[in-house]
Amino acid sequence: MNNDFDPYQMVHYVIDLVEKHDNSIQCCEAYLGKDMYLNIDVEENAIKYSREGLERGISVRVFDRKGRCGFSFTNRMDKNNLEEIVQKALQLMKGATPDAEFHDLPPQVESYPKIKQLCDAKIKAMKIDDASHHIIDAIEVCKNDETAISQSAYFKSNYSQIFILNSNGVEVNYKETSCSISSNMIAKDKTTNETSFGQEWQVERNLNDLNAQEVAQNALEIAKNNLNRKKIKNMNVPLVLTPRGAISLILRPISLAIDAENFQFNRSFLIGHKGKKIGSKLLTIEDNGLIDGAIGSSISDDEGTPCQNKTIIKEGMFLENGLIHNSYTAAKEGVKSTGNAVRTSYASSPGIGVTNFSLKLGSSAKEEIIRDIKKGILLDYTGDSPNISTGDFSGLILQGNLIEDGKILYALNETMLANHLLELFSNITAISEESKTYGRFTAPFVKIENANIIGSAPKK
Repeated sequence: MNNDFDPYQMVHYVIDLVEKHDNSIQCCEAYLGKDMYLNIDVEENAIKYSREGLERGISVRVFDRKGRCGFSFTNRMDKNNLEEIVQKALQLMKGATPDAEFHDLPPQVESYPKIKQLCDAKIKAMKIDDASHHIIDAIEVCKNDETAISQSAYFKSNYSQIFILNSNGVEVNYKETSCSISSNMIAKDKTTNETSFGQEWQVERNLNDLNAQEVAQNALEIAKNNLNRKKIKNMNVPLVLTPRGAISLILRPISLAIDAENFQFNRSFLIGHKGKKIGSKLLTIEDNGLIDGAIGSSISDDEGTPCQNKTIIKEGMFLENGLIHNSYTAAKEGVKSTGNAVRTSYASSPGIGVTNFSLKLGSSAKEEIIRDIKKGILLDYTGDSPNISTGDFSGLILQGNLIEDGKILYALNETMLANHLLELFSNITAISEESKTYGRFTAPFVKIENANIIGSAPKK
């Protein structure tokens, strides 16, 4: 092997080294990632920082017949360092604790799914000057509105190449791109001098789908809608979750609760509920890694297992096979991996995560859902998270409004929501036909009856 950067050659070289050095291993894996990135940061509504660069590295996992594991990585892509990480991984394996629950790395597969629009040539070729036009669009939104007093924002783009090879015959490589824009806007009421913030973001596979102006404008509107907040009394009323609210209180908690590792370590509020009803018939959730152009789609997960389309909850029923797995957790339960192994980078070993996680749309327009409410609450954002182990939630409504006679009124101040998640799921009575996507999560507006709202207004 020469010292030129050839990803295909390098992963094969690492596997060959492992197999030559130690015949006691059961299986091994090489994972190589190459990432071209571009970042622009905005502070106080002005560009403060920009950078473009290249990160690349390779890792190796080795397992012996007792399930002991050694893991090592490097970002120095030359022959000497590749030999060094192999030696280190083998040494760590020999000193590791045996794991009787480890079975094997993923097996070879005949073919991988074909997914379109995962790699955009415009993002691959992008330079700082090209990207600055997008962030300037966001800056102009803040400049042109007298209510907006400041904005922090960022633009990011990535072009990634992944190579995965293991001793069982898995061999896969793919390319993908992503671009994202985020805006955190601060607004001020000129009369009361009250301030508020609004945050919005968007991440896409393809540059043409990104709209920086719309993201900044939405962030500003959220900030404006949260001005002049008022306290309310305790009440038990219908709750309408915006897509962001539905992600926070439905999709993200469920995505963590169905993580097989959390399940196996008793860290999930859904333990004991497989094959049982956990919510309204309107509640149907799927994890689909095969959607063309979606940010969570890929031909394989980060162990080389093909991605899939999986139904998790169907008409309120948590399916028996509703957990998401990597190869390790799947083998512990005697099932196949669901293609949900994820890594944060080449320098991490695989965990578990969702691909494109979505709540099935309903048949109601969001305006109709709100119009039918005599008195209720609209919840857009809470900075608090549910307890994934118990399902309990008690947190502030940081961005939300009172609904009266079908109209959205003033923003809420010092108001909390306190409910068990399963109670919220069971009380879903309407879901909108409109939805919004944030990264890997897609959610509609959701109406929930009998939400326990804790206000701070004094009793009369």
